[in-house]
Amino acid sequence: MRASDRFTSSDLEAFPENDGKRYEIIDGELYVSRQPHLNHQFVCSRVWSKLQQWSEQFGNGIAIEAPGLIFAEDDDVAPDVVWLSS
Repeated sequence: MRASDRFTSSDLEAFPENDGKRYEIIDGELYVSRQPHLNHQFVCSRVWSKLQQWSEQFGNGIAIEAPGLIFAEDDDVAPDVVWLSS
C-alpha cells in the first residue's frame, strides 16, 4: 500500500451509518466487517456488566460498551468493551 492510500478518521464520514457493517481503521488500513450477532453481543454485555460491577465495588475505573476510539488519525477502532482506570 502506498502512503497516499492510507485511510484516516475523516474518511469514515463517507460511509453510511446504519448499513449493518462495522468500519475500523488500523494503521491506515480500512477493515470492514459485519455487525456482531446476538450471541456475541450477549457475551459483550455480560463482560461489560461484570467489569462495571467490579469497578463500582472498588472505585477503580469504568467499563464502556462499544466506544469509538481514535488513537491517531489513522487508528480509529470500535472495540466491544473497554475498561478505563480512574
